[in-house]
Amino acid sequence: MELTTDQKIFLDVLEKTMGNVTLALEKTKYTREDYDEWTEDILFSIMIQEVNEKTIDYVENKLIQEINKGNLNAIQFYLKTKGKNRGYV
Repeated sequence: MELTTDQKIFLDVLEKTMGNVTLALEKTKYTREDYDEWTEDILFSIMIQEVNEKTIDYVENKLIQEINKGNLNAIQFYLKTKGKNRGYV
């Protein structure tokens, strides 16, 4: 299987919009129906997951930068999410 040109274009815009499907659709000529049809394609679905993982990695990196600056809110957020098993709630 190979992605179509339309799917590749959409995925590129999806990455630029940090995984926001509605915004990516607005910035391209594609419809929600196109997107829904494409998600039936396993390769396309895998690529969507990769875009979402890249976005999470990017945002986590920004959070870590804030933690390194001593941002108490970022520290607390991190501990409440990643430190739950240690009692941070």
